[in-house]
Amino acid sequence: MAWNALNQLCPTIYIDTTGCAFTFWVAKVLAGCHVVAYVHYPTISTDMLQLVWERRPSYNNAQVTTVSSYIKLVYYGAFAILYGTTGSLADLVMVNSTWTYNHIRSLWRGIPDSKLHIVYPPCNISVPRKTTTKRNSHWIVSIGQFRPEKDHALQIKSFAKLLQISDSNKKLYKLILIGSCRGSDDEGRVEALRRLAYEELQLPKSQMEFVVNPPFSTVQEYFQTCGVGLHTMWNEHFGIGIVEMMASGLLVVAHDSGGPKSDIIVIEPAETGFLASTADQYAQQMQRAACWKDAEQMRQRAQTSVKRFSDDVFQTNFVQLMKTISCK
Repeated sequence: MAWNALNQLCPTIYIDTTGCAFTFWVAKVLAGCHVVAYVHYPTISTDMLQLVWERRPSYNNAQVTTVSSYIKLVYYGAFAILYGTTGSLADLVMVNSTWTYNHIRSLWRGIPDSKLHIVYPPCNISVPRKTTTKRNSHWIVSIGQFRPEKDHALQIKSFAKLLQISDSNKKLYKLILIGSCRGSDDEGRVEALRRLAYEELQLPKSQMEFVVNPPFSTVQEYFQTCGVGLHTMWNEHFGIGIVEMMASGLLVVAHDSGGPKSDIIVIEPAETGFLASTADQYAQQMQRAACWKDAEQMRQRAQTSVKRFSDDVFQTNFVQLMKTISCK
């Protein structure tokens, strides 16, 4: 497909933003183009290799036998070498976060540091207009597709623990899970989450709500009426949803890994959000966020902090780096 496209129009600069690194051979070697890559997520990561080596199951790495594990490790190792060799053909590489930077730097070893740059993705950081609607500091909202890696089950279990550690004010809390379903698999996942919440954990329906495939106006409404934003995906490569929640004025509790940890949530010198990994930690951090005395000050710090993820900043950084190629 890349060869057919380049035969119809062969550009001076070939830019890949979709993760199709193996097309670099065609663009660079056969077509003679300068190759630029903007990497959102590496096709394979050192985390994947580590999971297979330790035989730890995850949403995309099922539990397997020892023999199967070694076969898988050899396959992934060979793929990583080929992926690294291919990626090293790029003349300029931009990545969307520190997490992605570290993985690409480890895998694409032929790329010198001078050609590898972090350029945060453009996010909607517009601060919502002030309304007369008052925020409910004990309402917690999560946004994300109902996919396995988003780990909505951890959100529900964390909320159940939050109610356990809360005394007189436990009835004030409410968890709203907002997300889209891509098809029957996701719809089945939502039903399983409902069973977990209402049957296994016996959470009151008045305090646990699922909002599936809502219009954008509904999402905006929840962002302005809730007090806490929740994110539980392990090793999220960046976290645009987290940025949008912070810009909307939510006090965010995010996973202590990946982009949220390395790039988005600031802990020192002044907090712009909270980080957690386990259900117990999430329960404690959600309680802290809901009862934070200086909530307005943290909200303002967070909204100021996420300005570095604006469309204008992305455009400026992208154009400056592209000039280093176009001037050759």
